[in-house]
Amino acid sequence: MSVTDSTHRALPERPSKEHLRKQAKRLAKDESLGLAAAQRRLAHEYGSANWADLLRRVDEAAPLSPLGAAARAGDVAAVRRLLEEGHAADGDGSDRGTPLWQACASRASDEARLAIVDALLTAGANPRDDSAGEAALHAAAARGPLALVERLIVGNALEWQADAKGRQPLAVAKHGKAVDKAAIVQLLDRSLIADPSFRAAVKALQKGDAVELARRLDAEPRLLRERILGPEVYRRASRHQYFRDPKLFWFIANNPTLMKRMPANMVEVAEIMIVRGVDKADLDYALELVMTSAPAREQGLQMALIDCLMRAGATPTSRSIDMTLAHWELEPVQALLDAGLPMTAAIAAALGRTESLPALLREASPAEVQRALGLAVINRQLEAARMALDAGADPNVFLPVHSHSLPMHQAAGDDNVEMMELLIARGARHDLPDKLWGGIPLGWAIHGGHARARAYLEKLAAREA
Repeated sequence: MSVTDSTHRALPERPSKEHLRKQAKRLAKDESLGLAAAQRRLAHEYGSANWADLLRRVDEAAPLSPLGAAARAGDVAAVRRLLEEGHAADGDGSDRGTPLWQACASRASDEARLAIVDALLTAGANPRDDSAGEAALHAAAARGPLALVERLIVGNALEWQADAKGRQPLAVAKHGKAVDKAAIVQLLDRSLIADPSFRAAVKALQKGDAVELARRLDAEPRLLRERILGPEVYRRASRHQYFRDPKLFWFIANNPTLMKRMPANMVEVAEIMIVRGVDKADLDYALELVMTSAPAREQGLQMALIDCLMRAGATPTSRSIDMTLAHWELEPVQALLDAGLPMTAAIAAALGRTESLPALLREASPAEVQRALGLAVINRQLEAARMALDAGADPNVFLPVHSHSLPMHQAAGDDNVEMMELLIARGARHDLPDKLWGGIPLGWAIHGGHARARAYLEKLAAREA
């Protein structure tokens, strides 16, 4: 349908989604229609195939900033010129969606869109911005081409990031209209295993089929030594991916969650692999994955797997203990302490052991004191955080775990006003962005729907304005 057809209504010069929604509700009431039926009729009246198409036209009709408009139009030369003139790669905040998203959602040629995305990412554009209701990767996944999706992943877009409707790029790609849709879906589905032998071994492990797993390991010993390689573009991304190109043994932890229910005999499954020779590094890393695995804890397998791994020679590292405490999995750390693990300032701070913390902080290195503050904040241990600050911890240093964020971000995300008050009193800034989303603590509070934290931070900002 054409919007210029004389039988159709013309959109206003500056159409509004809110106005259209009100029109649809009024039509539904006046004509005794369901809302969806009223939306379809209104869309047809404006010359659109459906309601979603009408809303898309409204987005496209909205005036854009110079860089956003150039990105949407596919004007490569203009984008490069504006970036050279100093325009911010993420735009000025006036548009719905950043220039990067505009380019990915554009109807320009694939060649132009790819060149613009490359220029914007090179200039520092944030591929995780979701101010359009979705990230650039969602738009690229829906429209393609594959090369555009790959460039975003190399630029540290997150394939697991959800849009405003809770959909990951994979789900969007499956319903998209890209010419190379199948290849995009395959790239975004991180659960796919190309090697048939590894695929069968993982299936046996996840089913708890000890006999089948043993048979396959005996037939192909390489399955315990080699990594399960995923698409190469993920290895080109600089961001940390804790389960990238995993070893078969790592799957015993179900971390990330790849099966709804772990087999009850997972310890037996682990032992079948251990007796056939699991590398020490894999024992250690599997221990970290198990200690931070909520599914293993919820299904009563965590402590038994930890015992199995420790008996096999796994060693808890400082990193694995920090990760465990930062994910509020306290029982494994307490079990390690009971087995002889030395108490440290960081562990005491996370557990709220304030009776022993001062002495531990006096003997701790500056790095250990900083870790103590971070783990105290993450675990909502106010008095322990106060002690770490008294010992010299800096509230404006990024955390040892969840290292994209500062203590103020974590406190805002927890709606922990008391912790924020302490941090501010000790010199914490509330205007610094995190390194993953580019958000300040107030943005974290708003995103999380934390009313107390939002009110506190807004009042703080108003007082300092």
